[in-house]
Amino acid sequence: MKHAIISSKDLGKNCWLACRFTDGSRCQRVMHCRYPEKKTCRAVIAEIDYLRNESKRLVSDINNKIDKLIKERG
Repeated sequence: MKHAIISSKDLGKNCWLACRFTDGSRCQRVMHCRYPEKKTCRAVIAEIDYLRNESKRLVSDINNKIDKLIKERG
C-alpha cells in the first residue's frame, strides 16, 4: 500500500488521500470534499466505479428475486 507523506502544515489544506484510490478504495469524504484537488482526484473516479457496480448488483438481485417469485408461483 502506498502512503502519502505530509507535514502538519499541509494537513487540512491539501488532500493527501488522493494517491490511495487505485485499488478500488473509497473516500468517505468524496461527497463533501472541499479540497481543490477534487477536480482531478482519483477518489471521484473510484466512487463513480463503485456506484455503477453497486447499481448493476442491485438490479441483478432484484431480477433474481423476481425470477424466483415467478418460478415459485408457477
